[in-house]
Amino acid sequence: MKTAVSSTGRSVTASNTSPSEALCPKCKGSVVLRVRKLMANGGNAYYWQHRNGKHTCYRWKPFLHMRPMIARRENLANSA
Repeated sequence: MKTAVSSTGRSVTASNTSPSEALCPKCKGSVVLRVRKLMANGGNAYYWQHRNGKHTCYRWKPFLHMRPMIARRENLANSA
């Protein structure tokens, strides 16, 4: 995620000047600042990641909502 909540309650965007730890704005779980290398220009991309992989924070994944439509079309084609 790109934004998190600091210990003072302010919204913090992930960057090289951000604190190393913050809170998730949705579930209030602990998140840590992560960085990955960009291939195109050699820069860095900063983002927040939950400390533990098993969290209750719901993330919107639109591609997961498209799969039932594809399956439904296949079922309609098979029934005709």
